[in-house]
Amino acid sequence: MLLGTLVLASGCSDGDDGARGSSETSASTPAATWTEAETPSSSPPQSPYSDTDTVLLAKDDCYGSAADDAEGRVEEMACDDPDAIGKVLKRVKEKMTRSTYIDCPDSTDDVLGVTDASGPELAGSRDYARWLGGVGYACVRNLKAPHPGDPGGGGMEIRVGDCLWTSGPTDQYKEVPCEGETLPDLKIVGEPDPYGNCPRKDDIKLAEDSFLDIAGLDGPTYCARHVTQQ
Repeated sequence: MLLGTLVLASGCSDGDDGARGSSETSASTPAATWTEAETPSSSPPQSPYSDTDTVLLAKDDCYGSAADDAEGRVEEMACDDPDAIGKVLKRVKEKMTRSTYIDCPDSTDDVLGVTDASGPELAGSRDYARWLGGVGYACVRNLKAPHPGDPGGGGMEIRVGDCLWTSGPTDQYKEVPCEGETLPDLKIVGEPDPYGNCPRKDDIKLAEDSFLDIAGLDGPTYCARHVTQQ
């Protein structure tokens, strides 16, 4: 599970036709004339969104920022709504604790915590602790780039292709985009072989306790090397 990386995320898409008479006519065929003007067609107004599955952020639902502008809150909306920002890849219903393992698809950009603490289910916020004790979570992907969950994108699960940065001599690293404002120090290039060897002898081995702001990884040890050595 990713501590401090619960997010939410929802949504996806989509006059005058006046015909002109022929400029040439024969004596036996009089030119066509219009007796009434054509009226441009107008599209019907969009119907209000309806949650037909009655589950907040069910799989394939889309969402956007909540209308009440509450920080971090989201609400469901049609995928073709211009305000939609993400789509649910997976919905999990379980009581959330600090030991909850967040199990999401590789293409997940973020995780939205869901709670019913104040009555109706609410979702959203990158503040993980805010959603502890909630009723579940939704794995979501942005409808448009950027996609921080992709390798090198700077977010979600740490894996091969991601970049890391440290602010001091503690040998603890935080994931950052490989291409962004912060120049990364290391890039994860693979996993050790069955004998514990990395592709290069000078590769750096990173275990779970090497990462900042991450908990419950249960993942493998990684092999990384300095970006300047790529």
